[in-house]
Amino acid sequence: MKLQNHILTIPIKEETTMDAVLDTFHIARKQRYFLYQKRVIQVNGTPLYQSKMLKPNDIITITLSQESDTIHAWNTSLSIVYEDDIFLIVDKPSGMLVHSDGNNQDHTLCNAVKAYYDKTNQQHLVRPIHRLDVETSGLVLFCKEPFFQPLLDMQLSQKQIKRDYQAIVQGVMEKQSWMIQAGIARDRHNAKKMRIDKHGKDAKTKVSVCQQYKDYALVKCQLFTGRTHQIRVHLASIHHPILSDPLYGKKDKRIKRCALHAYQLSFPHPLLQEIITCTCELPKDMKNLLTNR
Repeated sequence: MKLQNHILTIPIKEETTMDAVLDTFHIARKQRYFLYQKRVIQVNGTPLYQSKMLKPNDIITITLSQESDTIHAWNTSLSIVYEDDIFLIVDKPSGMLVHSDGNNQDHTLCNAVKAYYDKTNQQHLVRPIHRLDVETSGLVLFCKEPFFQPLLDMQLSQKQIKRDYQAIVQGVMEKQSWMIQAGIARDRHNAKKMRIDKHGKDAKTKVSVCQQYKDYALVKCQLFTGRTHQIRVHLASIHHPILSDPLYGKKDKRIKRCALHAYQLSFPHPLLQEIITCTCELPKDMKNLLTNR
């Protein structure tokens, strides 16, 4: 398979149907109908109006829609870690929203990505696949082509898109690793806060100590589920909240924000048929805390 100039080319290797091909991308029935009706699917250069049998050596081409967002562009620095025809991975700084919260509509990561697309003459919707809290720094994955969104949603729900974090936590860690499995639910007294609840949604986090310092430690956190504030809640539950976490810990004068960083992202690439893994360094404020201890 290859994607070039918004045209997806799929060589057929064995007898199958067009619907079966679209199933591999998790295209819903309604969207499939529109693809047929718009005549954007061709087999060997001939438009396809409905599913049909395909033979080995047939060539499928799907002309993907070209859309762009109407959100405002924000010309600010953008740290791009990975880019191809489908994906853009950006290292988000702490203090920046991923997308608008209803108040800030002009100075988010999405606004910055819009400016980058405009600057590089790329006509794409700005579509983050996941989000990070405003204080959390690190990698955010964007999808350029809406056609692949259903597949990515499935990969995210089945944890095929993996996100690993680094955090600086309070205290001396009693052991080198934890496997925390505790349900998470919304706090009844604070709508912005989550809590451990045996009746909450299942949540699982692996915590590994990278380096212990006098009264804090650098840890890596691997998510097996993706609940709201999962890492923050789980770390607080073992009495090692993240430094300067305003909800689950307390402010620490050594760092001004919650010391959490999404340092690694890996996912199966639908065209390359391989796992893409990207990493980014600790940001300056967290690095300074570790070097100036």
